[in-house]
Amino acid sequence: MFLLFVAHTTERRTLLKGVAAGGLTCLAGCLGGGGETSGGGSDPFRFSVPFFPATLDPVDTGWRLRQIGILETLFEVNRDAAIEPRLIEEYSRSDDDRTWTLTLREGVTLHGGDNLTADDVVFSLQRAFETDRSRLSGLPVERVEAVDDETVSIATTEPLASLPGQLSRPYAGILGRDSAADDGTIDTPIATGPFAFDSWDPDSELRVTRNESYYGTAPTIERAVYEQVQDPQTRGLKLQNGELDLAANLPNSTASNVRSATDRRLRLNRTTANRIVVFNTSRGPLSDRRVRQAALYAANQEGIVNSVLDGIGSPAYTPWDPDVVDWTNDDVKTYRHDPERAASLLEDAGWTLNDGVRRRDGKPLALTIWAYTDRPSLPDIATALQSQLGNVGFDIDVRVTEWGALDAAKQQGNFDMFVGYWTFYGSPPDPDVLSNYYHSTENVLDSPYKNQRVDELLSEGRKTFDRSKRATIYDRIQRIVMKDVPLGFLTRQTNVNAVRSSFESYDPNPITFDIGLERIRDGGD
Repeated sequence: MFLLFVAHTTERRTLLKGVAAGGLTCLAGCLGGGGETSGGGSDPFRFSVPFFPATLDPVDTGWRLRQIGILETLFEVNRDAAIEPRLIEEYSRSDDDRTWTLTLREGVTLHGGDNLTADDVVFSLQRAFETDRSRLSGLPVERVEAVDDETVSIATTEPLASLPGQLSRPYAGILGRDSAADDGTIDTPIATGPFAFDSWDPDSELRVTRNESYYGTAPTIERAVYEQVQDPQTRGLKLQNGELDLAANLPNSTASNVRSATDRRLRLNRTTANRIVVFNTSRGPLSDRRVRQAALYAANQEGIVNSVLDGIGSPAYTPWDPDVVDWTNDDVKTYRHDPERAASLLEDAGWTLNDGVRRRDGKPLALTIWAYTDRPSLPDIATALQSQLGNVGFDIDVRVTEWGALDAAKQQGNFDMFVGYWTFYGSPPDPDVLSNYYHSTENVLDSPYKNQRVDELLSEGRKTFDRSKRATIYDRIQRIVMKDVPLGFLTRQTNVNAVRSSFESYDPNPITFDIGLERIRDGGD
C-alpha cells in the first residue's frame, strides 16, 4: 500500500556530484537524449514492470527500488530460497537470543561516494522498525545502535528467529543518512546497489545510472529507464514496437506470439507467488466456514490453469510448493475440485437449491468477487470462479477495478471475496511469512480472520530457533488455517516476461523478483 505521494520530479541532489571522477564522466556523458533500445552508449535500456513506485521511500516501495538495482539489504535471498549475508561480513547472536551483532562488509560505498557506516544502517533500520506504515513496525525490536563504524547491534524484546529473513525484506533496505530531506521524507534514495538513482517523475518514469564504484561485478548497462506502463497489454505492445527492451508480467495469452517472434525472447519465470481468493470471514454467508470450504471445492484449479492461463503455471492447493519450500506440511486438508462435496457442505449449512440458486431463509447465496486489473489474468480468473461456483448454486457477481479501489474497499471491510496475487515465501524467506496472511493484526490482506490459537502459534514459531520444533509449530498452523480457510489457493504463479533478443543474461530471481539488471548485457555490442 502506497501512502505518500509526491507531485514533482526529483533529481539527484548536489551531494551526488561528489562521486568519483570516473563516475562524473559517465554521468555527464549519459544524460543526453537517445534512442530506445540499447542501454550502452547513448541509448538507455528501457523496461517496465507492474506497480510503478508512488514514492522513493523503501518503507513504502522498497520492492521496486531493490528490484531495479538501487537498493540492497543486509541479507539477501538466493535462488534456492536460502538467506545469505549481503552488506554484512558476519553476524552473531547472544546466549539469550535477544541481541544480534552484525559486522558490515568492507569496501561498500554509497552512491554519493562515502563509505557505508553503521550510522547509515542504524538510520535505515530505525525507520524500518519505527515507522507506523512499515510492514516491519510490529516486530519486537527494542533498539538498533552503532557499536563502532563497522558494527551494528540489534536488541529484541523477545527471541526473533526470523530476524535475518526480516532484514532481507526491502523495507529494511539500507540508505545513506543524507537520503532524507529536511522534513524526513526520502526523495533521493542514496543506497549501495549496482545502479544509482538519477531522476523520477511519479507520472511517467524513473531513471538510474550505473554505479561506477560498485563493490560487486559492475553492470554493463550504463543507463536504464523504468517506464510506468500500468496496462499489461500496453507493455507487450511497447516491446513489440521497439519502445521497450524488457516487459514483465505480460498476459499469458501473449506467450505464443512472443515465442514465435525473432526480435523478442520469451522468459517464463516460476515464482513462489500464488493467486488466491480471500474471504471476508466476518461478513454474511462467508462467516460460515462450511460456505468457504464449499466455494473452494467448487473451484477448479486445473481448469483455471488450462483455460484461463493457457497452461502456464500450475494448480495450487497449499501455501507453499513442496518442491521449493521445505516447510510444507504434506498432510494438511486440501480442496481439490469436488462439486458434490461443495453441494453437501452447502446443504449442511442450510442453503437449499432453488431454480439454480441456493437460498436460506428466502435470501439468495449472493456474493461479489473483486479483481484488480494491475495483475494479468485476475479478472479472467474471477469470471471463471463465477461460473464454477455458480454450478453449485452460488449467485456470483464480478467487480473489476484498479488496485486502489479494491485496496480501499478491503481496508473498510467492504468486500465479500477477492482474487489476488501474493508472495507466500520470500518476504521474509522464513515460515514466519504466514503471519502476513493469518495473524489477526499483522496480516497484509486486511482480512478480518481471527484465531487466537493461530496467533499464539505464530508468536511461538517466531521465538523458536530449533528447526525441528519450528517445523512442528508451522505444521500445526497449516493444519488449522487449511481447515478454517480464510483464504484459498488457486494457482502457482509463473510470470510471462519478454526481452529484446539482443539482450542476454536476463534471469530474474524467482523468490524476490529482482530483475538482475546488473547482469543483463547487450549481446549485439
